[in-house]
Amino acid sequence: MNQLSFDTLKDLIEINGYINSDYSDKDALSFRILREAMRLICCSKACYITVEQGSRVFLLTKIDESKEEKVGAELEVSGVLEMVMKHREMILENEVQADLFFSSFLKEYIRNIDSFILVPVVKGDVIHGIICLFNKINSDFTENDSEIASSIADIAAGAFDNYSKIHFQLNQISGISQKANVSAVKLHDFIAESPAIKDLMEIIKKAAVTNSSILVTGESGVGKELIAEQIYIHSLRKNKPFVRVNCAALTETLMESELFGHIKGAYTSADSNQKGRFEMADGGTIFLDEVGEIPLQLQPKLLRIIQDKQFEKVGSSESINVDVRIIAATNRNLEEMVRMGKFREDLFFRLNVLPVRIPPLRARIDDIMPLAVHFLKKYSCEYGKSFTGFSEAAVAAMKMYSWPGNVRELDNAVARACIIGSEPVVQKADLRLVMDDRMEISGSGSFEELADILADPAGDRTLHNAVNSFKRSYLLKILEECNWNQTKAGKVLGIQRTYVSRLMNELHIRENNGNK
Repeated sequence: MNQLSFDTLKDLIEINGYINSDYSDKDALSFRILREAMRLICCSKACYITVEQGSRVFLLTKIDESKEEKVGAELEVSGVLEMVMKHREMILENEVQADLFFSSFLKEYIRNIDSFILVPVVKGDVIHGIICLFNKINSDFTENDSEIASSIADIAAGAFDNYSKIHFQLNQISGISQKANVSAVKLHDFIAESPAIKDLMEIIKKAAVTNSSILVTGESGVGKELIAEQIYIHSLRKNKPFVRVNCAALTETLMESELFGHIKGAYTSADSNQKGRFEMADGGTIFLDEVGEIPLQLQPKLLRIIQDKQFEKVGSSESINVDVRIIAATNRNLEEMVRMGKFREDLFFRLNVLPVRIPPLRARIDDIMPLAVHFLKKYSCEYGKSFTGFSEAAVAAMKMYSWPGNVRELDNAVARACIIGSEPVVQKADLRLVMDDRMEISGSGSFEELADILADPAGDRTLHNAVNSFKRSYLLKILEECNWNQTKAGKVLGIQRTYVSRLMNELHIRENNGNK
C-alpha cells in the first residue's frame, strides 16, 4: 500500500470540509464528491450510483467532460456492478475495451470508457453507493489513485450517512408538524365591508355546503387563502381537517411525495412511511394554493383523486381511498395554460366546477380602511407602539392608491409605517406609497390636475364625492370599451357582474347615456 503524499493528505482534509459543508441536497452532495475526485485523480468522466433500501440502484449524477447532469435512472444489478456491491471492494481496470464484461458497464449513459475505478461508499453495514471514475487522462490508473479514491469514498460515506440521519429527523419533524396543523386549524381574521365582497360571500355560503371542487382566482395578494377558509368554515366539513398546500413552495421532485406520501425505500432518504397531504385531509378539505404550479406529469394523479377518490403513495401499487373536498387557487390564467398545453383541460374542468373570482383591492375601496385599521392594531401591539389611527392625508392616499400588491401590500405598508412612523397617528409619508416606478402618490401631472378639478371651491369637495366621481368616469369608460356588456366589464374590473350592476345603479349610469 502506497503512502499518500503530504500535499495529497492536505487536499483530502480540505475536501472533507468542502464535501461536508451542506447536506440539504443529495444531488449537489454527489457532484461535490465527483468534482473533487476527478480533480485529484485527473480523469475525464465520473458518476455516482446510489444504493437504495432493498438493493435497488440508481445512476444519480454524472460528469462527462465537465458537463454535469442529474440522471436518476434505475440500473440492473449485474456484472461488475454486482461484484462491487456483493464484495464491497474496489475494482480498478485499465483495459476495459478488451473485455465485454467490463465494456458493457453503463454503456447507455457514459460512452467511450477505456478505464475505470469503482469504489463502494460504505459506512458500517450500510452501502450508500458507488463512486465511478473513468478514463485517466494521459495514463493508466495507478495504485496511488486507488488509495486516493478509497480515501474520498470514506469521506463520502460519512457525508451520506450524515445526510440520511438529518433527513430522517427532518421527516419525523415534518410528520409531527403536519399532524399538529391538521388537529389545530388556525384561521385568519376575515374583514370585509365592500359590497363586492359581501356579494361574493353570499355565493360562497351557497357553494360551501356542496362537496364540489371550487377554483378561487384573483391577483396575487387579494386574499385567496382567506376565501378558502370561509368556504371551509361554512361547509359541512368544518369540524374535519383543513390542510393547506402551497404548490409554488414545493420542488417538482418533492411535490408528489408531499401530496400523496411515500413508503419506506421509495427513494433516497425515504427511511420511513410518510402520509401525504391528501391522506391527512381525509374526510375534510384540502386547499391547493397556486395549483397552476403542479407539473403536467403529476396532474393525472390529481385528476384520479377527483374522479375516483383513489391514489397510490410513491413507491407503492396499493390504492388508498380518500374523501376530500378540494379548494384550488391560482393567480394564473388556467384557460390560457390549457390552450398552451401546460395544464390538462379535463383537470381544469374538474377544478372549476364552482369558480370564485376575488376582485382586487382597488375595486373595493370600502375594504381599505377597515383592513388598514386592523393591521394598525395588529402591528402596534406587535411592535409595542400606541398608534391610534391615520391622518386625513394618509387616508386619502390609501384610498387613491391602486394597490398592485392588493391586501398583502396594504399589510406591508401599515407594518412599515408602524416601524418608521411617530405616534400617535400614521402620516402619509410613513406609508411610502408609490403609484408605480414613475409617480409617487403625492401627486403630479394628471393626478394633480384631476385633484384641482374635483376640489373646485364652488362644488362638493368631500372625499366621498371625489371618489365617486372618479369611479363613475372610470366605470363608464370600461363599459363603453366592452360595448356595455356587464359580464365583460366585470372581468376587466376584477369584480362580479352583480357588483357592476349595483355600481351602475348607485352612480346613476344608464346604458349609452352617461348622464344622470
